This record gives sequence, structure tokens and C-alpha cells, in this order.
Amino acid sequence: MELIDKAALLAEIENLENTYKKCPTRNSYEEGLKDGRLIGYKDALHKLDTLEVKEVDLEKELSTYLEVVKATDEDVDFVDFAKHFFELGMSVRNKVQKGE
Repeated sequence: MELIDKAALLAEIENLENTYKKCPTRNSYEEGLKDGRLIGYKDALHKLDTLEVKEVDLEKELSTYLEVVKATDEDVDFVDFAKHFFELGMSVRNKVQKGE
């Protein structure tokens, strides 16, 4: 799963909305299409605004992980390294979905 920067996504939708507001219409059919699209943009922005974004201090997490590795006196296993940070990401994602 690829993560998207929330602020960048909001800015892009707002840009589309502002651009589309300026588009001229020639008849009531096109006016209805324009209104529908603008409502869709507003709905999308509202829904995205309700999503909570959790941030993780990766430097702190990396330090903690490396301290554990040093304590065991083993080399860094990059499979374990990747697994640790994947699980960290999933944990944060699950907390966000549960509203914690």
C-alpha cells in the first residue's frame, strides 16, 4: 500500500475545484454537470478532512530498534528491520482506523 500526503491530496482537489468553478457552461445540461462535479469535490474534501493523520517519530523508532540490536550483539538483519517498521506502520494505521 502506498501512502499519500493528505495535504497534497487536499490541495490537488481544491485546485481542481477552483479550476472547474471558472469553466463556462453553454446550457442547463452543462450547468448541471458542473454543479454535480463541484458537489463531488466538496464531498471529497469534507470526507478527507475527517481523516486523522498519525505521525511517528522515525528517528526515535530507529534508535530504539538499533539499541535492541546492539543489546543482542548481533548484526542488523534487514529482513527483521523491514518487518519491524512494516509492523509499526500497520500498528499506527490500525490505531487510526479504530480512532485511538
